[in-house]
Amino acid sequence: MSKHYYVLMNPWEARILVTGRLSDLELVHVGWRIIMVSRRWRSAYETARTLADRFNYLLEWYLEDERSALAVNNGRDIKTH
Repeated sequence: MSKHYYVLMNPWEARILVTGRLSDLELVHVGWRIIMVSRRWRSAYETARTLADRFNYLLEWYLEDERSALAVNNGRDIKTH
C-alpha cells in the first residue's frame, strides 16, 4: 500500500500543513479542513505552497516526510552530513 500525503488548512489560524501522518487527520475535529490527498509529496507540497501564497498563510510540513519522499523519488538514499 502506498503512502498518502494530505494538505490540511485551518482558515481561523491561517495555517496549512502538508503531512503523511494519519494521526494528523484528527485535526479536522478542531477546525482544520482536508484540502487535498495525493500519493506524491511534491504534488501535495506544491498545492499547499500555492494556497499559502494566495492566502498569505503559514506553510508547515514535516522534514521527515519531505526527505523520505525525495529519497524514494530519486531512487537513492539521502546522505546527511
